[in-house]
Amino acid sequence: MSSNLNTVRDNVNQPQNRFDKLHNEVISKLNECSDCLKCAKTICDQATEMTTILENKFVNASNEQKEWKDIKVKLAATSIKGMVILNVGGEKFSTKVETLIREKNTFFTALFSQQWQIKGDPNDGSIFIDRNGKIFYYILEYFRTNMVPTNVMKDETLLNSLFIEAEYFRLHSLMDRLGVIYF
Repeated sequence: MSSNLNTVRDNVNQPQNRFDKLHNEVISKLNECSDCLKCAKTICDQATEMTTILENKFVNASNEQKEWKDIKVKLAATSIKGMVILNVGGEKFSTKVETLIREKNTFFTALFSQQWQIKGDPNDGSIFIDRNGKIFYYILEYFRTNMVPTNVMKDETLLNSLFIEAEYFRLHSLMDRLGVIYF
């Protein structure tokens, strides 16, 4: 009879043991699910934060792009038209603004754009540029004729000085022409 009792006790304990094991497994899985939910919430919070940062950067980039477009429009539009007097290193030159802005993206397109408010000399209206006036003469001749004078080509010092001034004024076509000869 004792063996029957043991069998009955085992049979009664067996479901309890299975239940306890299953209970522990369910609790373990629930804990894993809870950890996964916490991880998902953290990732979601990080994604939300990153989205906010990206949206702010996008707004800033859009604003900067608009500012650059406005600047580009102002740079493209000339504020002065017709004749202009330039005082370059103490030497005065009269020319048309259109002559000076023929090449785009240069010192002169910026100078005569709506981006800058130019104040001329109160006596004669000339615009002072603190550069070498003797070399500027050749730059103005290049603007007018699209040619480099022959005497410049034969004088290495003059050629070098003209290249330096062309670089300062961002005259890429003149630099290209002089670069072929100079280098």
